[in-house]
Parts: sequence; structure tokens; C-alpha cells
Amino acid sequence: MQRLIQIIYISRSTFISSGLVRGIEPNVARILAKSRINNRRDGLVGVLYFGDGCFFQCLQGEEVAVDALYARLESDNRHKDLKLLSRKQISALSFADWSMKYVPIEKDMTRLLVKGGFQKFDPYLFDDAMIQDVMSLLQSSADPEADGIVEDMIKQSIAPSPAKNLKPQWGLVAAIAVVVIIGIVVFILKK
Repeated sequence: MQRLIQIIYISRSTFISSGLVRGIEPNVARILAKSRINNRRDGLVGVLYFGDGCFFQCLQGEEVAVDALYARLESDNRHKDLKLLSRKQISALSFADWSMKYVPIEKDMTRLLVKGGFQKFDPYLFDDAMIQDVMSLLQSSADPEADGIVEDMIKQSIAPSPAKNLKPQWGLVAAIAVVVIIGIVVFILKK
């Protein structure tokens, strides 16, 4: 039987947030969608929270699989300043039903931060007690997957919109127009 472990790590996002779409940042939605597929395949479970540009994640599973994922995370360019907060052996999975639980609990997290004396979500400043308080909040939060809310949020935030699809095309047209105009000006000036 393989040894089960749990890790808690934090990191800072490298992407510029483009705002929330139905309550979730689109870059985070893409990460979640991919993580859920990969974690199911690798037998991993966990919970993710994203706030103020920082990730807070707990992963559980067989030691070999958790270590392999953490090694991949260290070279993932979507985040930086990866820091392992905790690593311990566990006897059972706490998140058995979630390949990757995402909890949109802004109000509850804000209350917890205020109680802890924090103005924003910065897990790099948390002490052990605050880390445990965050974990308790994440574990005890209602599962939004039960009614498909998060899954719908993920799908809608990563689905391309018609307006977004037009921007690159108009950018290309504008670039071509500028090149043509410069060519015409150069041609006229040479005469």
C-alpha cells in the first residue's frame, strides 16, 4: 500500500487578472479545468483558493503522485514564489469527492482575514494558526459542485466570446493597414 500524504503550498500568480466571469477569474478557471482532469487520472484530490493574486492549495494522494505534481508545479510559469507550507502523512483523504475543489467564499474569507488582522489575502504573511483557520474554512465550506455552480462558472469563464474572437482579427487588419499606409508614404516621398 502506498503512503498517503498531504501538502499545502502557496504561490503568486504571474498572470494579470482579467476580472471575474461569473465569480471566477478565467485563468484560474482554465487551471481548475485542467487540474480536475489530471488529478482524477493521477488519483489526487484537493482544494484551491485564489485571492489577491495568490494561490493557496492543499493536495492529497499517494506520495509519489503528489511529489510528481509538486515537481511540475515548480516549473509552471503561471505562478511564482512557490512555497511549501506543510507536508505530512495522512491516513485517509479529506477531499475524497473532489479532484480539485474550488471554493468561491470571498465573504467568509474576508471575515477570516479581518479576524486575523489582515487587509488582503496574502498567505506569505500567515502564521501556522491562520493557515489552519484557512484550511478549516476551505474544508467546511459547502460544496458548490453539488449544484454545478462552479462547473458552470468554469465553462463560461473559459468559453471564448464572439467579441474576444474579433479583437485579434481587427488587430491584424489594423497592423496590415499601417504597413500599407507606411508603404504608400514611402513610395510618395521617393518621387
